[in-house]
Amino acid sequence: MRAVVLGAGYGTRLGPLTAATPKILVEVAGEPLLARQLRYLAGQGVTEVALNVHHLRERVHEYVRSAPLPVPVRLYDEPELLGTAGALLPMREQLLDEPFVLLYGDVVTDMDLRALLRALRGTATLSYYVSTVTEGKGLLELDDTERVVAFAEKPERPRGAAAVNAGVYALDPAILALVPERGDFGYDVWPRLLAAGELYGCRVDAYVADVGSPEVLRRVEDDVRRGALAW
Repeated sequence: MRAVVLGAGYGTRLGPLTAATPKILVEVAGEPLLARQLRYLAGQGVTEVALNVHHLRERVHEYVRSAPLPVPVRLYDEPELLGTAGALLPMREQLLDEPFVLLYGDVVTDMDLRALLRALRGTATLSYYVSTVTEGKGLLELDDTERVVAFAEKPERPRGAAAVNAGVYALDPAILALVPERGDFGYDVWPRLLAAGELYGCRVDAYVADVGSPEVLRRVEDDVRRGALAW
């Protein structure tokens, strides 16, 4: 199983933590986020990881060279940010021959990636959970076959309970033909797949947290330390 981890962002919501540390190396309960992500991916059966880097990327290169890694990691430098979807194009040759999973580097989860990949339908299947906490999230509307019929990326007016994009995807290599040189999934790719009827959802019962803010980071650290998240 191959996995793409998106790790190029600046992590500005984490404030001073990312001034001198790339977001993917911010510590979670005393261990770099990347170390925990790679251990999780290896435990899920991932055998190869593609990771894009931009902000303070030399630090990530140094870490990958020197740390004992549980799974091989191939780094892809982005001198200029390409967006969440555009990041796939430099990785194209690594991703052409079989479906793969993709997760945002700051998403902490224990979901079953094998099950998500088995659930792949169409060109892309997005993991989601149902929550009333929807502010700043991507929201899905699905029909009774789990086909996504509407997608709103961080709508201005949060609503009640909704299907929330968990930030982990199962993708068919056909998606590579739809990715712009610079662009994001939510704004540039999902609308095209929606129009073609090629976008599906998969509801997951899993721990999911976006450690993009200090508050969420502290909550995840508490969960790790008290054993609520084996990660």
